[in-house]
Amino acid sequence: MARPWDVAVVGLGATGSQALLALARRGLRVVGLDRFVPPHAHGSSHGRSRIIRQAYYESPAYVPLVRDAWDRWEALARDAGQPLLQRTGGLMLGPAGGTLVRFHGATVFAMNVSASAAAKSPTAMNTVLEGL
Repeated sequence: MARPWDVAVVGLGATGSQALLALARRGLRVVGLDRFVPPHAHGSSHGRSRIIRQAYYESPAYVPLVRDAWDRWEALARDAGQPLLQRTGGLMLGPAGGTLVRFHGATVFAMNVSASAAAKSPTAMNTVLEGL
């Protein structure tokens, strides 16, 4: 007996749902499976507030993924005919020379991510943060 789908996606949170949508748009027959009926409050991406950072102190390698995610959220909002996200600013603090400030600065400048106009270099960023 042939399966009625090409791909099964297990877990219909933010990532699983987006994978399901992308596969369906490519013409595949898909089925999504989740323990709970969506939407539900049992996953990591539920609730009223979430953050999507473009500057990751962990690694600049995340930035292209985040930029792609923003594009996909904007496309989903267009398809839904309503805004789904509200962009706001953020402030990341840490000790001067600490991992957060050092690597966050490297990510910002390596990936040309918009930062404070006063921050012309990681050193300047440390100075701005020290002055707060």
